[in-house]
Amino acid sequence: MKHFIAYSIFLFFLSLNSYTQQIPNYTQYAYNMQILNPASVGSRADLSISILSRQQWIGVEGAPTSQTFSINGRIKGGLGIGATVVNDKIGFSETNNFNLDLSYTILTSEYRRLAFGLKGGITLFNNNLANAITPDNDIYASNSGSYPNIGFGALYYSQTFFVGLSAPYLFETPQFYTSEASGKNMMSRNLNYFLSAGVLFELTDIVKFKPSTMVNYTSGVPISVDLNANFLYKKNIEVGVSYRHSNTVSALFAIIIKEKFRIGYSYDHKFANYGENLNSHEIILHIDFDFNKRSRWLRPNSCYF
Repeated sequence: MKHFIAYSIFLFFLSLNSYTQQIPNYTQYAYNMQILNPASVGSRADLSISILSRQQWIGVEGAPTSQTFSINGRIKGGLGIGATVVNDKIGFSETNNFNLDLSYTILTSEYRRLAFGLKGGITLFNNNLANAITPDNDIYASNSGSYPNIGFGALYYSQTFFVGLSAPYLFETPQFYTSEASGKNMMSRNLNYFLSAGVLFELTDIVKFKPSTMVNYTSGVPISVDLNANFLYKKNIEVGVSYRHSNTVSALFAIIIKEKFRIGYSYDHKFANYGENLNSHEIILHIDFDFNKRSRWLRPNSCYF
């Protein structure tokens, strides 16, 4: 029965992929922005590191899981460079994504910057369909392969706000295709576009308010909109709620140590009538290092964004 459920999940994502490539959902994307927008490379600090683990649909066999690692830093002349590694498992399919990110930052004023970024890499995938149990007991051959990726992004920001636009994956994702089609590489007909924005309000000397949003648009599928409201207390405790239209509510809690080390947890509750627990857990560790280099970059923003 577990194998059948996992195979059903695989078919579900295969049907989605006939319309668009799929990108993992993140709740704490503001602290993992490099995965979605390469222009964010170098914007936070001299060196930034993020490790994130996400478990979706707790209790459902074959449900999506994601682990990400990202690192980026600042180089002289407004250049930023970074790398990401993303492991995703969905049903009987697993992918390992490796990308390099580059950014270039332009001074627009004393406290504002405009950055442009490029992403490039490769994804290795494996569909272990030989272990699946199908309704008609058919046996399907497993297949594996790789495909390249490129993406781009832009980010306009200061220490108290940001606005970003990106399309991180420009090629089709043949992860869920048949073996005959998995080797084909082509530009995606239904790109994922991400529009993100956030602002920081100082309510009192010890309380800051951080509303933000993420809009994911893809032709042919419903638009996804996240609305987030986070509160930062004494620069070391953050709590918040998030609403993803029109089926998910999330709660977030984070501890910030010395304004540089962030440990965050989020819990997502998905409204569904499928008879299963479709809630999700997400944990992130983020570190910002400031080496006090003198350059065109802004001063560190203390893990606010």
